[in-house]
Amino acid sequence: MQKLVARVGTFKQPYSRLFYTSSVLFKSEPIRYDDLGQRSIEDYPELIIGWSSSTDTLNTRTFVENGKFVDFLTKTLKENIHKVNDTNLKAMADWQKEGWMHIGDERDPPAWGRINFPEDIVGSVQLVNGIIQEGTYQPMPAHRLISGKGIFQLSEPLTRCVISAAKAKVSQ
Repeated sequence: MQKLVARVGTFKQPYSRLFYTSSVLFKSEPIRYDDLGQRSIEDYPELIIGWSSSTDTLNTRTFVENGKFVDFLTKTLKENIHKVNDTNLKAMADWQKEGWMHIGDERDPPAWGRINFPEDIVGSVQLVNGIIQEGTYQPMPAHRLISGKGIFQLSEPLTRCVISAAKAKVSQ
């Protein structure tokens, strides 16, 4: 297994859309730098999506995803996805009724009735009688935070859930 090795200083730019006010990823109420008080973004490594050597463009060649953010995202979704009031997710669950339902990344939505590409599936949840079961969220190992279609995007309700968890982390 190969390790990604970067010289110190190669990936200087921490990339966190959690802290951008004009964000594609987190469109509603992102955390602002003022919310950090005396601390810096580096004090919250789990809120940094990843690092890029480029400040102009973000692509798969210049971006290294942060495993701590992926763990934070997974934990947040696992603990909350069954409670989130996402009408599209609930409608899909009600339609499918049973089994495992994929949670699609919204950066590249598939045609109606089709399944996202593996890199665009955030994770899956188990359904019983059209209801998402608590604690069943499983992340998709093939999901990429950055792909040729851009940075990942959650639905607005899931976005608010992740932002709330991030704000709670910052206020601790």
